[in-house]
Amino acid sequence: MRTVREAAAVVRELREQAGLTQLQLAERARVSRSFVADLEGGKPTVEAGKLMDVFQALGFEISLRAEDSGEVRW
Repeated sequence: MRTVREAAAVVRELREQAGLTQLQLAERARVSRSFVADLEGGKPTVEAGKLMDVFQALGFEISLRAEDSGEVRW
């Protein structure tokens, strides 16, 4: 993912695949429903810590991959 909009699309897709409403995801991630709505809307000022909480609540973690080699480092 390179942009907040790309992250937004991923979050929405994962949430829908999990059969969760925005409120249910928010409760699992311990964030507000409005945060989930802002995130899914691609709002560029979302807090990174809360973004990580949302991915964790969906059962995913973020890793970093080098663009040039594709090597996953973290």
